[in-house]
Amino acid sequence: MRSIRTSSTNPTQPTGAARSRRSLPRTLAAVALPLALVTGGTTGAVASPLTDGAQAPGVDAARTAAHHTAEGSALTGAAPSAGYRFSAAQGRFLTGAGQAPQALRHIKGAATDFTLLKGKGSDGPTLAGTTLASTSTASARAAWASNSKFVDLSWPGVRDADRYQVFRDGELIGTTQGTNLRDTRVRPGAASEYRIATTAKAPASEWTDSEQATFNRTGEVPVNGHTWSLNVQVPQSANTAALETAARSAEAKAKSYHSTTIKYRTFIRSKWVTAPTGCKYTKGYKYAGDNRGFSKADSKSHRTDLTGTVYWPQGSSSWSKHIGTTHVYKTNGKFVAKKTASGKKMSFRVMSQNSKSAEVRGITEAGNPYCGVGSISGYYNARISRSGDFYISGRHKRMPDHEIIISGFTRSPMKTYTKFLHTSKQASPLCLFKPACPAATIGNNGGY
Repeated sequence: MRSIRTSSTNPTQPTGAARSRRSLPRTLAAVALPLALVTGGTTGAVASPLTDGAQAPGVDAARTAAHHTAEGSALTGAAPSAGYRFSAAQGRFLTGAGQAPQALRHIKGAATDFTLLKGKGSDGPTLAGTTLASTSTASARAAWASNSKFVDLSWPGVRDADRYQVFRDGELIGTTQGTNLRDTRVRPGAASEYRIATTAKAPASEWTDSEQATFNRTGEVPVNGHTWSLNVQVPQSANTAALETAARSAEAKAKSYHSTTIKYRTFIRSKWVTAPTGCKYTKGYKYAGDNRGFSKADSKSHRTDLTGTVYWPQGSSSWSKHIGTTHVYKTNGKFVAKKTASGKKMSFRVMSQNSKSAEVRGITEAGNPYCGVGSISGYYNARISRSGDFYISGRHKRMPDHEIIISGFTRSPMKTYTKFLHTSKQASPLCLFKPACPAATIGNNGGY
């Protein structure tokens, strides 16, 4: 394999050219795209319906009423409202009665944003995490509020969304049609990762040419999804001193991260793959695959590798791309030819960035250099935060295997914390060569 081209900015000398090196294709530009996750259910979660302040633009009163009606059966032990919900439209927390609780203090650090809410009774005092909620990316504005007895989660509404599924540390704790949920099964002093996922039909403005062709032929509409990931530090108790301690602890941890990297790779799982009619080498020939499974190791073989890094203290970024060389053999194992596809359509862009979070977009697209049609194709839009919270969306062709890895790097101690953000096994080798191929939504497996 060889690198086709590497484009980057100096970590301490960001340039505007690196951030605007590519413009997104018309069909991939626009709104942040989406995602999906699934499975099970447990008790201890309390959901509330979609509220006027948090609903997606264009959701009408009838839809809102349907959310209220369906909510009771969506979760075991569901109640009509959570204690605190963040209104993305108003930019503040509201109580179940729609009133704004008193803010005792706003704690704005170098890496995080928190608010101490006074509250009343069992719902106060409470620590609220608003790092993502403070971003300029409207679709990313999720927030949480917690004391030692509960965690309240809020996220933006999505037009025509399916039910939202909420996970705590990888376990499904509830499903709701609302845009907030209360989790009462918390451990004082513990840190948990929550994520919220849903699916919805993709707007026509986001369809690719092949998806438009499929719709014209079958009426099938491509599906997008959305996933938000929040790291919640549950306070030891509900007194203000404990809440401030939890905020300081979370700020110190987030501030220790020097950079965050998203690596998007595709690879062919099998050792060999054949090509159908339409490619230069078909009958009697085979193509070398990558012969591996999912891996976080940097050195692993791949078809495409798009890596983007955001450097928090410097406010800069860098990115690189690499295309794996295609090798052709006769079926008897004799080497025939090798060639590397173009990576000109691959790009990573930072749309906005500060010391706490950044909005980024990544596009992967590369074909088989011996085939005239079809290509590996995928993209994501994300808002990543220094604390490890993020919102991500996107979809890709279901061939070959796709993996997205997110990692945070600290200098003291010098360590990299790495996790899979998304993994997807191939559907069919034909997807590499045919213009039309079923799309998969990008799902997340947790932050670092």
